[in-house]
Amino acid sequence: MKKYIAAVMLAGGILGLHAQTEAQTELQGKIDEGIVKFTSPNGKYSFRVGARIDVDGELNFDDHTDRTSGATLSTARLRVLSRLGDHFDFKLDVDFMDKNFIKDAWIRWHSNDNGFLRLGNFAEPFSAENIQSTMDYPFISKSPTVQALGTGRALGLSYRYYHPYFWVEGGAFSQKLATNYMQGDMGWSVSARLLARYTSDDFNIHAGGSVNFRRPNSNGFASGSDDYNRSVIFSSNLGNTIDKTPFLEANVSNVKSTFKYGFELLGNYKNVYLKGEFIKAHVNRERDWDSMYNGFLGTLLGTMFPGTDAFKSFMGGDQPANFEGVSVEAGVLLIGGDYRYSSVDAMMKRPRKKSLELVGRYNYTSLNDYYGMYNVFYGMGGFYDSAMHASYQMGNQSVAGGRVNSVTVGLNYWITNYLVARLDYTYNHLNNYYNMNFRDDRDLHSLSARIGFEF
Repeated sequence: MKKYIAAVMLAGGILGLHAQTEAQTELQGKIDEGIVKFTSPNGKYSFRVGARIDVDGELNFDDHTDRTSGATLSTARLRVLSRLGDHFDFKLDVDFMDKNFIKDAWIRWHSNDNGFLRLGNFAEPFSAENIQSTMDYPFISKSPTVQALGTGRALGLSYRYYHPYFWVEGGAFSQKLATNYMQGDMGWSVSARLLARYTSDDFNIHAGGSVNFRRPNSNGFASGSDDYNRSVIFSSNLGNTIDKTPFLEANVSNVKSTFKYGFELLGNYKNVYLKGEFIKAHVNRERDWDSMYNGFLGTLLGTMFPGTDAFKSFMGGDQPANFEGVSVEAGVLLIGGDYRYSSVDAMMKRPRKKSLELVGRYNYTSLNDYYGMYNVFYGMGGFYDSAMHASYQMGNQSVAGGRVNSVTVGLNYWITNYLVARLDYTYNHLNNYYNMNFRDDRDLHSLSARIGFEF
């Protein structure tokens, strides 16, 4: 391992000298705050070890379903940050409280003053809220929309260019890191985020959008193929850190691909900011019609159709599923000066020490895409194209994952630049009528608190 580290350090030195980019300066600032730190005599190489801890408490008020309240250590991270010469830096971040404990693990090459190439495991460039660090995000939990429809982290390669008047990042990614992989081809995706912007000391604004196309992971082989058994689960626990109940959940099978797109607008004037985001997910599906038809041969239903095309026509073909969500959030610094905008990440920076921040968020998320008629068999609900389909218990491809309207109000006090106390109240108005477990839940209230610390 040592020889590989030495090779990377040597490569950084060979590329020569140039002024630090803004991205390198931000990383160097974090390195300088490290308790365990090493810096070479010429300042070109630096290394530090850091950590992050989040202690959460949550009181959840029940409606129909019993919910968990209590306290937990939700985050316990160790990280390594390093600058490797004039052009390279890297980050390794692991979380011992997450079963997929590797978070950020990447190396960057700064090609010029305003751009870098990044390789490793990191957040795909999609949606500001999706890529914003939890420590910097003004609420304790991400919105139900981003929980359900965000992209999260994946193994990939991307290039970012941050100009004073525009910002763009695009990349290609493989599957998300996991501890267990199924047989068959791994998934892959391409993502991009593009913004136009204007920045100044007092006023900042950007507008743009994101796209993501993904071929999901195979779930093994069925009938000798791994093409028709891919599935995707879209779910949200409604912003709770203690209670993980998936009040919104859409389990979509026979997924061929997913296409997500979103729009975002962010602006601030001095100590006030406003942000809005919209995300839409389009799920393409494809079933193995030959295998399905062959499975019905020899049965009464099989005699009704002369071939696969007739059988497919009767069943209704493959229908895409569509889900969407929108968030609007705002904040004001009651104490602590003005907000600052990060030109590198294209989002608001965390407030400075001794800042008191009042924030609010409205979110709407829908994981419903159903059609046809609804019938109940043996206590289980299902959607059908016709009475004949219902009589054979042949449901269509409707998805009823539920929808929610959420309002969150929060108060954050930054004791130091790296120690924050948060308090959030969240009201969720849930409508998940076709889920037998949650159909009677309507009004869900939560009170959450967090002490977050990093160095």
